[in-house]
Amino acid sequence: MAIKLYKSQLTPTAESSNVANTNRISMSEVQSIGKAWKGMVQAGEQLYVTHQDIKTDNEILEKSKEVMNGGENFTGLSETTINASQMNDPDAAGKVYNDEWQKIFDNVNGTLSNGMAKKKFKAFMTKQNLKDINAIKTASTTNMINSLRTNKLDQIETLKKSIIYGTALESDLASKELSDLLANKKTKDIFGNTLDKVTKDTNKEIAYFGYKNVPISNQDAALAAAKKDKRLDAADVQKLITHFKTSKSTNNNLNKDNVSQMKSNLDAGIIFSEDEFNAAIAIATQNQDEKTLIKLKQMATDAPIIQDLNTKTVAQIEEKKNIFTSFKNREGGMTIAEANELRITEEYLASLTTSLEKDLITTAANKGVISISEINFEDILKPDGDMDVFIDGATNRIAQADTAASYYKRKVKYLTATEANTIKSVFNSADTAEQIIALSTSIVKGFGVKSDKVFQQISKDETILAHLGGLVIMNNGIPNENVKLAAEGLMISKNENLAKLYKMSPTDVKSTNIIKKYSEVFVNSNIALDSSVEMTNLIYAAQLKKEGKTVANFSSNSYQKAFIMAAGGTTVDGTIFDKKMGGFDENTRGTMVHIPPWLERGTFNKVIQLLKDNPELVAKASLNGGKPEDINGKEFTSIFTNEDPYFVTVDNGQYKIANGDNPVTGNSPEYMLDSNKGFFVIDINKIKTEIINQLSLPNTTIEDSAS
Repeated sequence: MAIKLYKSQLTPTAESSNVANTNRISMSEVQSIGKAWKGMVQAGEQLYVTHQDIKTDNEILEKSKEVMNGGENFTGLSETTINASQMNDPDAAGKVYNDEWQKIFDNVNGTLSNGMAKKKFKAFMTKQNLKDINAIKTASTTNMINSLRTNKLDQIETLKKSIIYGTALESDLASKELSDLLANKKTKDIFGNTLDKVTKDTNKEIAYFGYKNVPISNQDAALAAAKKDKRLDAADVQKLITHFKTSKSTNNNLNKDNVSQMKSNLDAGIIFSEDEFNAAIAIATQNQDEKTLIKLKQMATDAPIIQDLNTKTVAQIEEKKNIFTSFKNREGGMTIAEANELRITEEYLASLTTSLEKDLITTAANKGVISISEINFEDILKPDGDMDVFIDGATNRIAQADTAASYYKRKVKYLTATEANTIKSVFNSADTAEQIIALSTSIVKGFGVKSDKVFQQISKDETILAHLGGLVIMNNGIPNENVKLAAEGLMISKNENLAKLYKMSPTDVKSTNIIKKYSEVFVNSNIALDSSVEMTNLIYAAQLKKEGKTVANFSSNSYQKAFIMAAGGTTVDGTIFDKKMGGFDENTRGTMVHIPPWLERGTFNKVIQLLKDNPELVAKASLNGGKPEDINGKEFTSIFTNEDPYFVTVDNGQYKIANGDNPVTGNSPEYMLDSNKGFFVIDINKIKTEIINQLSLPNTTIEDSAS
């Protein structure tokens, strides 16, 4: 809605607004307003300055914390001051501090809000610098003096030891140098009023140890001189008295121990040196130790006798023992010297016999019969192991061991007791089948035809390794499938859970017809039934695992194949038919024998016929090179009499010959004897070529694929 205005309403307003203003402003009033404004502006400026002053004070206080405690880009003056104060070079310490001070100043100054803050910060930093530098210089100078004192004391200690323990010339030179050092002005400046104490303590120690270290024979004279020496006090003299008493006792006890060790070595055939003996005599004499002197006198009597025994063989020692024993029945009996020599000879022989049984090689080396170096069997399993070095070591050992065995008329052993234990340890710690195979094959490669003796030496404790080694030997040094499976089975047997799944228990299989069928082979054999069963279980376990089966899937036929493999049997792939080689076979009398891997199963009766038709092959196959004899020494013209004899397994391809009853079930097998020694044994490995050629057998080698 619009508002309507009339002219009569507008006219008075226009007239009144155009009326001139006749009011006037007072100058004094104007001046008062100006003054008020000026005062108000000045008060505002003062308020701003106060505000900025408080604000920058607060900012500097905050920054000072950062300066002292450190930030992201710098350490902080507190820590820098501590670090610099620990230095012993005042100049270097001042530089460390000033460098860090400048770094902190540059970092923090650039972050300040205005000029007033920067001015206050500079003042704070300058004041802190003066305070810290003074403290650092004081501390580092003290450190420098203390360090110099320490170095001087070390120098004094070195000279002191040269005086006490050095040669006569070294002692004289060190005495003069020490005297000059202690009298030096710089030394006096460094130690100040403590120098007198340092000098007194040094001279006292030199005097004390000079008397203390004299030989036992000079202790009385040393004690008399010490009592008159002004460098020592009563307490020092008393310490010397106590020391001399205890040192005599200690020295004598040590001498007793040393003489006991000399006697122990002498009993083992190790002769003591003349100097060692004379020193023991001197100490025992000084201490009036009559027991030890008597023992030493007896040792002096015994030593030449033992030295002579060291050069004799066992037979010669036994002969000497018998000669001296006969003196007991002589008119007048034995002299004391003869009785003593008999006693020593008997003790020496008993000790030697025990030692030879334990360790032929080490005993022979200790007696000087041979010279050996240890063979490290651990190296052959290392990736960088040098097989040539191992083979050289084994070759040398064979010669040395044969010498020792011949000298002492003992069964040869090629390993020291330590080496045999090392092999056992390496075998037991192996954690892969490859390591087991490498160990067994390396021994065969290293010791060659003598490796069977090495495995025999450890067979008592490690039947599995010995059996594995035997299989490798049968395969001419190369691990066949039976060895590989057995090694895998051994790894399975080490895992409790896997063993439960795949490994048969010996008690479960020993009563089976399979074991009964072949058990007669092992009655007179070096091939152990127990180790064969265990080897079978390992091979069978590996086969079950490969086939995805468990012991619950036991197969008599498969287990029998594994048993034959454990005995060295293999199957050689043929063009048309596979050849079953090695393992077991029957002789012409119907009893079971073991046959080597190169002989085809089912042909052993042909081998017997070949020997029957060719007597010269019997002579050639004789293991010991002798001829067959009966118990009365009568020579057999032929091992074949009215009927074929029993061939009784002794070892791989080796057989005793029985002309009487069945060796397993009968009472009188009537084994043929050898004209050289022991039983007459046929070794068909010695006539392998003739057998293969005349029977047209496959000439299988270790490269043939076998399974």
